[in-house]
Amino acid sequence: MSLRELLTNYYQIHPEEKLVIDGRTGYLADGFVYFNMESRNLEMIQMEQAVLAYYLMENGFRHIALPVKNMNEEWFTEYQTSTYLIYQVSDRNTVKESLGRNLALFHETGSAYYYEPQSISSYGEWKRLWTDKLNLFEERIAQLTTEETVSPTIFDVLPYIIGMSENAIQYLRETEENEARYTEVDQGTIAFLRFNNQVEREVIWPDELCFDHPARDIAEYIRNCLLSGQSDNVLHEFFRDYQAIRPLSVFSWRLIYARLLFPIHFFDAVEPLINGENSQTGEAGLYKMIKLQEVYEERLRNFYEKMEIDKEAFELVEADWLS
Repeated sequence: MSLRELLTNYYQIHPEEKLVIDGRTGYLADGFVYFNMESRNLEMIQMEQAVLAYYLMENGFRHIALPVKNMNEEWFTEYQTSTYLIYQVSDRNTVKESLGRNLALFHETGSAYYYEPQSISSYGEWKRLWTDKLNLFEERIAQLTTEETVSPTIFDVLPYIIGMSENAIQYLRETEENEARYTEVDQGTIAFLRFNNQVEREVIWPDELCFDHPARDIAEYIRNCLLSGQSDNVLHEFFRDYQAIRPLSVFSWRLIYARLLFPIHFFDAVEPLINGENSQTGEAGLYKMIKLQEVYEERLRNFYEKMEIDKEAFELVEADWLS
């Protein structure tokens, strides 16, 4: 079913002009833009994200997409074998402040949300989630050893991915067990599943929201900068602007470093290959990541010093193998 038919037949919305925002196709109608999303049995997750979206809208983030009910006053619309949720966009972001300041304000607002979601919260759960991800990854790779179509490069990088993951989990474990220098900034907040400068975009999409420690978004921003070759000066500016509103604790810095050690970008590069998706594109992506990793490690070496943090004064340690 097309989005146009869905809006007309189930929402009494009459689409006018087609628009594309962030690669998502929508329709303008009566001053609003409407987008659809297939539920794929994620109703509980999507409703928790919807609650966060309405909270953000009520607290000044008017450029967030909000789910709307159909003619039967239901959030989800079933058609044939699929279930859909319709999002409405009223305003689009035109504010041009620095990314660091925008993200800090977003986290500040999100930290005042008092009800931790059940399905979309990763707050305090990184160690378990990372361990589970690594175990599932190893199991899946073991299953593929008999398949001739699997890229041998996966098996070449497997020990490296396992080693990096175990290092990150160990660093995180030591942080959680021994680091007590935390502040109010370490409260859970509304965050993004995978931060990619969403606070600067025209629209914030609810399906990208989660609840977690603010270090999640900060670390993913740094990861993107390191992999894309951004200078340390860009990072310094980001942190100056962010910390002018939300000064980071020692505990936060250690979480950021632990997350940077965990090779999420490698998992992202390998998963299309082990899931049997486009092998040629996946192979190219994996080779690219292997080449970038040497630079990434170099950028991560002496991380605290590069971020202008006195690691001796704060008794901060870094991974030995990066020395």
